Amino acid sequence: MTARPIARYAAPNESVVPVVRPHNGLRARSAPGQQREPAEGDRTGYQWQRPWLVIVLVLACLAAVPRPALAQLDNPSWGITGSFAPLWKVPEQLGELFDAETLDIRGYELRLGLVRGTTFGGEWGVTLVHKRLSKESTVAIRESSGGVISVVADDAEWLGVELHRFFAFARVGRAQIGVNLGGGLAQMRGFLTGSVSTTDGADVEAPIAFNELFELAGREIDIFPLARAELAVAALVGDRVKVRVGGGFNMPGIQLASVTVSWLLGTDR
Repeated sequence: MTARPIARYAAPNESVVPVVRPHNGLRARSAPGQQREPAEGDRTGYQWQRPWLVIVLVLACLAAVPRPALAQLDNPSWGITGSFAPLWKVPEQLGELFDAETLDIRGYELRLGLVRGTTFGGEWGVTLVHKRLSKESTVAIRESSGGVISVVADDAEWLGVELHRFFAFARVGRAQIGVNLGGGLAQMRGFLTGSVSTTDGADVEAPIAFNELFELAGREIDIFPLARAELAVAALVGDRVKVRVGGGFNMPGIQLASVTVSWLLGTDR
């Protein structure tokens, strides 16, 4: 008798096909109505290993991205700076401090110096300050005798050194908003033209040294203090040039606007 070969697959015309029952083997399905509890190792792999893998991949991608060119420029470096203020003026209210009947002092200002800072941050520097009095500046002081001394600026100026620091507290794109603070000392140079009106109506004119102006008001000042506190807006022009526009208190007066240009000389890293 010849044995029939065992069929590897069920015949297509068979009415009954054996079905393997559920079992607990690898990747076995659960029976209907039942849910297999994952093993402790499966929970750990699903809940923790995959999130950590994603985090590691994200950090690796961020580390591989090159820094933008603007961030590479933001390194402290030395530079040169220049500033121009077309008009500063002493408030008339300060005339009471010097017993002045008339106080109209105004002029312009130039600055040139060295700075150290960053393209997208603050800076500090030392500048040479030149404050020039306008020839329309006048001061009238009443003497104890009843006469009035009128002083008109002829060739007078302040020349000094100032240390300043610009603090940027906000940045919008390539622009910065901050405050510029500074202080220093200056020498009073030049001459004024003084005229005295006596009680009998006579006028006497004579040159007066600029540093003697305060002596007429009963005060002696040899070295004049400098101070400034300005609100400023700075913008980066190109890669290393910053232009700053500011205004505020600038002793001995108030300036409406000043323009400062700083050129940082450092090289990119």
